[in-house]
Amino acid sequence: MSERSRSVLRWVARNLRLALPLLLILVARSSFANHYEVPSGSMEPTLAVGDRIFADMRAYGVRVPLTERWLTEREPVRGDVVLFSHPLSGEVLVKRLVGLPGDVLEMKGGVLFVNGIAQEQQARDGRRLEALAGRMHPLFADEHQGPSFGALRVLPRHYFMAGDHRGNSSDSRMWGLVPREKLVGKAVAILFSPREGLQGAARFWIPLTPDSVPDQRLLQGRAGPE
Repeated sequence: MSERSRSVLRWVARNLRLALPLLLILVARSSFANHYEVPSGSMEPTLAVGDRIFADMRAYGVRVPLTERWLTEREPVRGDVVLFSHPLSGEVLVKRLVGLPGDVLEMKGGVLFVNGIAQEQQARDGRRLEALAGRMHPLFADEHQGPSFGALRVLPRHYFMAGDHRGNSSDSRMWGLVPREKLVGKAVAILFSPREGLQGAARFWIPLTPDSVPDQRLLQGRAGPE
């Protein structure tokens, strides 16, 4: 073997040692778990601008790393807070999943109807909650809940996403349904929140799973830019 060939092999081995850890990190972040910083107020009060959220990338199945191809699949649950790629721009967004494949959705007078059933809202003390399929989650406390729309059936392998700040959210009402292939992961919890009204340890690990009584820290959100 020539000296030139040995130099090339040494260069490859040296750079492979540097690149392999980076590749493993990219694979882990795309396949297992990742974090995401909230850029806008479209999910307030649940998510405030600057919140850092923890996402389970295996919640909806296992994908070929760095691709949109699913090896195994698990169906999302209505009410999940979901990370997904915008079906047009590819930008990673976070919204609440309100419509599953086959659902018929309507929005009338600020009230969401799923398969003909109005999703109950409670407004008191300046706060608003919605019982989405019986699972409670916060909505932004504003009478304006965004535009109404008539009956819309969600296509197979597609999902309808909406922001919790429905009067200040660009979502499936504007740009359409999200294909299964565009799902990225499930937002499990807020790792850290800089929002006003929280101090010390209360800023860390705020669960996002809808429940009969949502974590009261989620009601500390403040309106931010679109």
